[in-house]
Formats: sequence, structure tokens, C-alpha cells
Amino acid sequence: MKMSNLKSLFIYMQFILITLLFVQCDKDDDYIYPSVLTDFMDVYTNNESVIDKIGVDGVNGTLHLGNLVKGTNLKSDTVYRAVGMYSLPDAETESTYIYSLTLIYSSYPVPAEDATNYKTDPLDIESVYRGGGYLNIVALPLVQDRNLHGFGFIENGIEERNGNKILSVTLAHNQNGDRESFPRRVYLSVPLERYQLQKGDSIYFHANVYDEGVKVWKIAY
Repeated sequence: MKMSNLKSLFIYMQFILITLLFVQCDKDDDYIYPSVLTDFMDVYTNNESVIDKIGVDGVNGTLHLGNLVKGTNLKSDTVYRAVGMYSLPDAETESTYIYSLTLIYSSYPVPAEDATNYKTDPLDIESVYRGGGYLNIVALPLVQDRNLHGFGFIENGIEERNGNKILSVTLAHNQNGDRESFPRRVYLSVPLERYQLQKGDSIYFHANVYDEGVKVWKIAY
């Protein structure tokens, strides 16, 4: 598929509008708000297309939500990748409350031979790390209109070295002529399940970085 048909290939910086299904009561001055955490996570819809549980990176099992979440165009019985703010889990009930939620781009990389027309416009990378069966990336492109930017992943190949696999992935980024005005965080995740990586294997992540050119991050599995 050609880069000119970018909208059918990449999911843009889509910030899915969600509705928290609970009534927020007025709080008095002495109310203590709960401690919250922000992390990458998988979110699960039920048969009514409502998010009723989450699987947070680094937390065993899934957590049931005390406040169900509706979203626009969510499908039933589906897993979505997201970044969310949630309360400290209740150990007894294995439940939590969601306070904000953003669905993010997560897709297996496209083979390099099918990505010859992909662009790698520069950006900054805040962090790259492995978690929850994914390679998680926090990118910082300079944007004026975030909706113009498209993202994707290119699989450069898999090689074996001393009995271990090395998966090489490049971040594709098309700014579509947008002006470089101010940095905006973009959360992305590369699924790793199909590669069956094991301890001792590595992921080489490539990105075109402002003022540096192509930079490589080496992440041990």
C-alpha cells in the first residue's frame, strides 16, 4: 500500500472521546482524592462495546473497572491498546477506577519490502521500553496540527546472532507538511507476540531524530 494513501494505513493521533459512566459528586474541602498512576495498558470491551476491564503493563492479570467506560465506535469483545490514568488497584477486589483514557496506535510492523514509500520525518523520542508484550514508545514530534501526522512501524528484518534473535524495527512518521511548532507526546506500541522472543534476544528500534539523523535503541528482551 502506498504512502499517498496514508489515512488507510496509519492511525493518526486519535484521541478517542470516552465517557466515564458514573456520577461525580460534589466534594467538600476535606475530600482526599485517590493516588493515581498513568501507564500503557490493554483495555477490554464487553458484549455491549463498553470497556469494563484493563490489563496494565507490569501488573499480573486484569483489573475490573468500578466505573465502566464508553467510547466512540468501540467494537464489542475487543482488545484495544491505550494509555490511561487509574487509581491504585484494590488488592481484595482486583478492581480500579479510570480517570482518563486515550486509545493509541498499535500494529505489527509492515515488512520493509512493502514500505519503500514510507516516510521517516524527524521527531524526538522521549522513551522506548518493553512492557506488557509490547515495545512502548513515547515520541515527541513538533506539530501545529496533530491530526496531520501519521505513524507506523517497518520491520527491517530478524537475524540470528550467537543463537539469539535480533528484531529490527523502524518508526515511520509522515508530518504531511505540518509546521514544526511545538512538541506533542505521541504514545505508540509495537506488539511482539508473533516474534516469540525469549530471554537473550534483542530489539533494535530505529528513529529519525531531530539534529541527529537515524538513531538506534537496543532493548534487551
